Parts: sequence; structure tokens; C-alpha cells
Amino acid sequence: MDEQPDYLLSNTASELERLRLQARVWELEAETWLDLLGPMPGWRCLDLGFGTLGLLGPLARRVGPGGRVVGIDRDPQQLRGARDFVAGEGLANVEILEADPYDCGTALPDGTFDLVHTRFLFAPAGRNARLLDEMWRLTRPGGIIAIQEPDVAAWACYMPSGAWARLKAAILEAFRRSGGEFDHGEKTLRMFQDQRAEEVRIRTALVALPPAHPYLQLPVQFATMLRDRILEGSIMEAAELDAVITEYERAAADPATARLSFVVTQVWGRKPG
Repeated sequence: MDEQPDYLLSNTASELERLRLQARVWELEAETWLDLLGPMPGWRCLDLGFGTLGLLGPLARRVGPGGRVVGIDRDPQQLRGARDFVAGEGLANVEILEADPYDCGTALPDGTFDLVHTRFLFAPAGRNARLLDEMWRLTRPGGIIAIQEPDVAAWACYMPSGAWARLKAAILEAFRRSGGEFDHGEKTLRMFQDQRAEEVRIRTALVALPPAHPYLQLPVQFATMLRDRILEGSIMEAAELDAVITEYERAAADPATARLSFVVTQVWGRKPG
């Protein structure tokens, strides 16, 4: 088994809160997207690298009592959070397993699932070929592979100075130098085509963020978690980083400032069978 690369964002309580918020922010778009995949009663679904919530709730509601949802992750804190969520929601058709999403090994046999999904797992890790192979292995012939990844082209905070542009560039460069691709969404469609998936479709999602929305703090959270990488890589000096964070926070609190999330690219297709 390949060694798991370091997680680019810290596995702390604040990171768990970010992941929970992330799931809530994108839940409506995920629900809309899942409706396009068709009726799912009785399906067996897998959510790889789900974090703390992933799509466990939306999938559990769709597959019903006759279906099964399996969530795979390897971080102990995230697994505890997910198990608490499943127990609190009474999701009897959801099972949480500890395993490497990039190599589940014998924990899950070939062709087990009608749907295999992952979100934001290609962007940070750098083991994309292995992850894609694992998703294809676990999907039954004729089943659906579904991937959500970010594209930063529209990630915007319209403010008069260049502080946001500098902060965004520093975050993306820190990802790149660490082997990640925060804009991996632009490559996902080609991945499906190269795998010769059938009935491939694509959808994009974008949300506007009102003043005081907690997701407005995402750039600050990223910059804080990646601070050592930004400084050690001489992407920015400490004083400049602190200054652009302060200016971004001031603009984000201004009701006159328009703010958009990054784009989530949603691609899905069928495994030939």
C-alpha cells in the first residue's frame, strides 16, 4: 500500500467544523444533483473520504430502508464525528468503516456498489490515478461513478484593492507546491472520458454568500492552516500575509462587497458493463 501523503489541512477541531459547514453549504446543490442520477431505492452506495458528513444523509434518504450506504474514511476524529451524526440522525442504513479511501483492499470487494461517490478528494492529495482506479473497481458494471471537485475560476470577492487576488494566489500556490490541485474540477470530465465511461454528464454549482455567512471565512481558514507552507515556501512574507487576511476580512464584512464561492464541478457516468 502506498504511504498516505500528509493531509494539506490540519486535522483539528476547527477543520472538523469547516468540513461540517462545507457539507451544509453544498447540501442543497448535492440534493439537486443526486435527483439527476435517478431513483435510488434499494441501492448500495459508497461515499469515499466523506469527512464528517459527506453525502451520508442525502444518500440514506434516497436508498431507503432496503438500501445501504457505506462511508469510508481513515481519520479518527472525522470517523467519530460521522458516527455521532449517524447515531443522532438514526440512520440505520448507514455504515461507517475505517479504511484508506485510495486503497480499500479486501474491506470492500470488487463491483460492490451501484454508486461510488467522492467530493474534494482528488484536489488535495496527489494520488489521483489510484483513487480513480479504486472507484472503478468498487462500482458494479453499469453502476454510476460520481465525482465533485472544485474549480476556482469564479471564486471571487469583489473588493477595490488587490488583497483578495494575492490571498487567493497564495492559497492556490501552497496547494500546488504540496502536490494538490485546488482547481481539479476542470480536469474531471476528461478523466471520465479517458476511462471510457458511458453516459457521462457534467453539472456545475456556485453559491453567492450573503454578509456574515460563515463560509466567507474559508479563505482565512485555508490561509491559516497553510500558513507554514506559505511562509516556508516564500510565497508571501508574514507581514504581507497578515495584511491581506486583515483586508479580506474587512471587505468580507462589508455588505456592499459581492462574494461568490468557488465552482463545484459535478461529473458522473456509468461503468461499462
